[in-house]
Amino acid sequence: MRVLIVDDERRARERLSRLLATMPDIEVVGEAAHGVAALEVIPRLLPDAVFLDVQMPGLTGFEVLAALPAAERPLVVFVTAHDQYALQAFDVSAVDFLVKPVTPDRVARALSRLRDRDAQHRLTHLVAHLQRTQPLRRIVGKRRHECHVLPIETVEAFVGEQELVFAVTASGRYLVEKTLRELEAVLDTEQFARVHRCVIVNLASLTVVQPIVKGGATARLRSGHAIDISRRYAQPLRHRLGW
Repeated sequence: MRVLIVDDERRARERLSRLLATMPDIEVVGEAAHGVAALEVIPRLLPDAVFLDVQMPGLTGFEVLAALPAAERPLVVFVTAHDQYALQAFDVSAVDFLVKPVTPDRVARALSRLRDRDAQHRLTHLVAHLQRTQPLRRIVGKRRHECHVLPIETVEAFVGEQELVFAVTASGRYLVEKTLRELEAVLDTEQFARVHRCVIVNLASLTVVQPIVKGGATARLRSGHAIDISRRYAQPLRHRLGW
């Protein structure tokens, strides 16, 4: 089994790496010091499993898990110094959870659970639970092969183009690994609204809305980007904005 270790504490990574090295059939293929680095190396290293710290700067372990496309999602064992996170993970059937300092026996038990045939199902269940219950505060966007953490309030709109979805911000556009339907399910409906089959807009970013003859509208965002508002969504938007 190929394993990646993700933890912002160097000593914690070293300890876990030493313990895993003593386990049969385990290969530690790499380490990452924060969540963004994990998202960059997972598609490259393709580990079977990740030992993932919960509390890290930039992105939490839960946010890393939610940001991974399902097709690239390895099995996960969460690692933390705080027991309350363990209760949350077990309540929603996480694969396993280690509380620091980790011990050889607990690592061995976690590896045994990873090999269980239902492990991937439990992980999918956890992701669904996180998407239902955790407010989306940040989203990861890619630009020029780099991952960027975007605070959700800085995203002016999400725009679909063919099979791709982009987050539009004042600093440019970023590719996100989610569909518009998935985003619509987890975004704050007080802040974001669907205005077109291919557009979800941050209402706070609208500066100009110009109705057009066919019943729709065009709108300009704070950054200067323009978006289309289709006839289907124009009337509900009028009621919300009072125009």
